[in-house]
Amino acid sequence: MGIDPIPDLIELLEERGIKVLVVDSEERIDGVAAHVRRAGREPVRVIVIRKGVHGERQRFNLAHELGHMLMEVEGDDKFCEQAAHRFAGAFLMPAEALWSNVGRHRSSIGWSELFALKELFGASMQAITSRRRDLGIFPPPLSQRLLRECSRVGYRSAPNDEPHHLPEEQPGRFERLCYRALAEGALSAPKTAELLDITVRELTRRMEEPTAAAVE
Repeated sequence: MGIDPIPDLIELLEERGIKVLVVDSEERIDGVAAHVRRAGREPVRVIVIRKGVHGERQRFNLAHELGHMLMEVEGDDKFCEQAAHRFAGAFLMPAEALWSNVGRHRSSIGWSELFALKELFGASMQAITSRRRDLGIFPPPLSQRLLRECSRVGYRSAPNDEPHHLPEEQPGRFERLCYRALAEGALSAPKTAELLDITVRELTRRMEEPTAAAVE
């Protein structure tokens, strides 16, 4: 995986064969990881996340569910959730990358630097602070002070209204594969339109008009 920040987490997961579904839901469920059974074929790994979540929290939810999918953790629900949280922080913010950008030991840090790190790693203020605490970069008093401040200004509770929100990521691999299959003759136009949930006319427009494809 390397140690660099991940620019597009959904793209990375899809490249590794994990299907990502972003759905509208009134349920207060951030994400679900599952294996979907298929007759006579290997199960498909799927992560479902809720639409309308700020990008930094969406990315953490994805990494959290990936932790549930990959780790075999024994314990009660609280322990398993804590383990998935630790996995998500480590996955999004590798230790080597943090040490390179922050240093191994810090006694203080300013908000401007924290916001710059947020944009670099695509993580929330709470996730950044917790990860540095876990690595011992921030001493306990500094971590506690930052987390209290995040709570005071509303960063740790819905709607998690912290500055410099990141845009939501969107799955794109399935759509690209549909266009590729159509161009190569593996799918008909009606079937491709059905899979993309658009009309054949709209599909034709996207395939033939550069301006339509650029703004879709």
